[in-house]
Amino acid sequence: MDMTTITHSRSRRIAAAAGAFALAAAGVLGFAGSASADPIGGVGNIVSPDPGTGSITVHKYTKTSTNGSTAGDGTQVTPTGAPIPGVTFTVREVLSSSASLPLLTNAGWTTANAIQGAFSPASPVASLTAISGVTLTAGTSVVTNASGDAAFANLHYGLYLVQETAAPANVTDPSLPFLVTVPFPTGAANATNPNEWLYAVHVYPKNAVTGVTKAVKSADTAFRTAADYVTWTIGATVPTVASGGINTFTVADTVDPAQLSFVTGTVPSGISPRAIRVFNAGGTDVTSNFTLTTDYTYTVSGTNNEVQTLAFTSTGRADLATYASGGRVEFDVPTQVVAVPTAGTVLNSTHLVANSGTSDASSSQDFGKLRVLKFAMTDVADVPTKTPLAGATFEVYADADADGVADAGELVTVNGATSWTTDAAGIVNIPALKPGAYLLKETAAPVGYQALSAVVPATVVAGDVVATGTVQNYVEVENSQLPPWLLPFTGGNGVLTFTIVGAGLMALAFGFAFVAFRRRKQAEQA
Repeated sequence: MDMTTITHSRSRRIAAAAGAFALAAAGVLGFAGSASADPIGGVGNIVSPDPGTGSITVHKYTKTSTNGSTAGDGTQVTPTGAPIPGVTFTVREVLSSSASLPLLTNAGWTTANAIQGAFSPASPVASLTAISGVTLTAGTSVVTNASGDAAFANLHYGLYLVQETAAPANVTDPSLPFLVTVPFPTGAANATNPNEWLYAVHVYPKNAVTGVTKAVKSADTAFRTAADYVTWTIGATVPTVASGGINTFTVADTVDPAQLSFVTGTVPSGISPRAIRVFNAGGTDVTSNFTLTTDYTYTVSGTNNEVQTLAFTSTGRADLATYASGGRVEFDVPTQVVAVPTAGTVLNSTHLVANSGTSDASSSQDFGKLRVLKFAMTDVADVPTKTPLAGATFEVYADADADGVADAGELVTVNGATSWTTDAAGIVNIPALKPGAYLLKETAAPVGYQALSAVVPATVVAGDVVATGTVQNYVEVENSQLPPWLLPFTGGNGVLTFTIVGAGLMALAFGFAFVAFRRRKQAEQA
């Protein structure tokens, strides 16, 4: 192998390792803008030896609905938003075995990738120094100028930690810490400027943002049997802030009062009650540090009690910053169905306010109604007719295991009822069931009719009852009368038969009496 082959192979390996770092870093650096078609950095091999003239320039701007959402490439762009002066950024070099990462070697880029993979913005220093052999230099701090810029010049090759360490009072959420290398690779995946080296790196860190999610807690064991109950789990991100840096943290949940109502007291067994859980940035449950009333409160408000708010007190907000900065709050909100809409989907929306940031989320749950018609087949004017029967009582079972057996643990409750009885029209309506397979069990038949010994399967889909055409959520159940006993025929052979039988019985009785009389006379003569 000649020297040219060795050099090219080594260059490709360095480029591959550096490209991997670029892909990992781009998602967290928060660059803004897009690459140009012209070269934006050096091409080919990294300049060697290290000239020590690299730079990192931080551009601090307000976040708008249109900026800070696209990962950048490290080049300078014209950002949108207003510049924020007076924000302090601190840069510290990340060392391995007390030395700069040797980015002129494959090993140096491999180490950089490993450090990037273990790095946590929620605990930047701790996550780095927890890595064997990794230390940090003392920081160099620069305050953004009137243009929102903070420049760090004359940097040698290495890996650097960039942190927002101070900000004016009107800047509520600091940008997340991030790692960046000098030089910084554009990476092979860059469509317009692949495999280039940036020695002057420009970064546009986003403000730390909060977020909110919402999901139905379908894992509740009574999710289908407590049919008209549904608990929603709201997940709210806690801002990454220093102690005392959270001035507002509220979660407002809103329902349509025509569809849902909040359950603030006892819920059925197997349904999650109202509660919160708090996790730190590492996912550890720290809920034990938070107490109702002291740290947070619940309130229900609105003209129709349609809004429920979880609000953290000043004590609770301080505890969030202390125990859960960069973590998560989960809020379980149990509700009960008031009425199923025609389309069958009930909606629930959430609004989070964390410091100056807001976020919204919504979720939905499908419900269906079920109607049962109880009837007996009769002839009316020689026309087969389904005659409705009142007084048939049914239980409903959620056939969760699909075995076709009405198991005791599958009995459904709706609004406290566990059975339903047909009215004069032979109808029973079960007002709210979650979609799925069910079994109808007749526990009492109409007077004079036989109760069914087998269960009747029923499928529930989202929405209302459709009883004609392509039916849905509708089941018809036929009953038969109790078996009649035999009654005598009247007229014709029927009368003759009874006459002959009666005469025979009388003759038999007379014969027995005559025999008894003869035996008694013989006994007297003897």
